[in-house]
Amino acid sequence: MNSKILERFGLSGGWSRELAVAALTLALGFGILPALIFFAGSATLGRYEGASIRGVYEGVFSGLKAGSIASWIVVLGPYGLYLLFKALRLWWAASARLT
Repeated sequence: MNSKILERFGLSGGWSRELAVAALTLALGFGILPALIFFAGSATLGRYEGASIRGVYEGVFSGLKAGSIASWIVVLGPYGLYLLFKALRLWWAASARLT
């Protein structure tokens, strides 16, 4: 099922699939993750004076420009989780072949 969806978009090769996943996860990191951070913080800690979703986006993007590690982790986090999941899956498959 998953491969049929990717083939429909012309992403049947290995490199094109990896580029599509990288683009999707970077879009999540740039677009959706700062909003999720804002809403999770508001829900758990409550809103504080002057807090806005625009402020979170400005903080993340200005942090990227300044080289803040926290901002880079927010943006690259979804892709890093994808790579971690992929490495663990390969490790699990390799350990299954050893037994």
